[in-house]
Amino acid sequence: MAALCLNFCYGQSKITNLNKGNCATGHGAGKSNGNASPQANLPYKYDFSGFKSGYKSGYRISNDDFMKGKSITVRNYTITQLFALALRLHPANDTSTEQARGKDQIVIDVRQPDKLNALHCYQLVVPFYLTDNFYVIMQQSLNEEFPEYIVKMERKGDANCMVIKDRVY
Repeated sequence: MAALCLNFCYGQSKITNLNKGNCATGHGAGKSNGNASPQANLPYKYDFSGFKSGYKSGYRISNDDFMKGKSITVRNYTITQLFALALRLHPANDTSTEQARGKDQIVIDVRQPDKLNALHCYQLVVPFYLTDNFYVIMQQSLNEEFPEYIVKMERKGDANCMVIKDRVY
């Protein structure tokens, strides 16, 4: 019986290590810089993927029945729009970056701004005891997925600005 359990555990760790390196689907919760699988350590789940045809751009925030918490599903948003959503620059149910620029200015200071226009899909599910940190967790997962950018809020005059810069290595 003990040998069976050890074999099962060894097989599970081997599968986990194989899946950890597969980033084709963009599973953010499956990425890790360490040795342990972060899915077992994180109380929330998030996922990234590329453009999905047949869906128009938009997002939906809802209560998650399974974890009794909160979830967000975003389809076909640019990186700039994702960060603006995480920093709550978008008015409720607004999907355009231009309207966010009118209210809060977005400053892009990167070497290759065209990369920010790639469309992505994103989903985050947070349990009930972390719903107060919902947008902070979203921002952390975006920072993990796009480590080449530094995104922060700055005060310029009377306006709040979201500034996107290249990370200098």
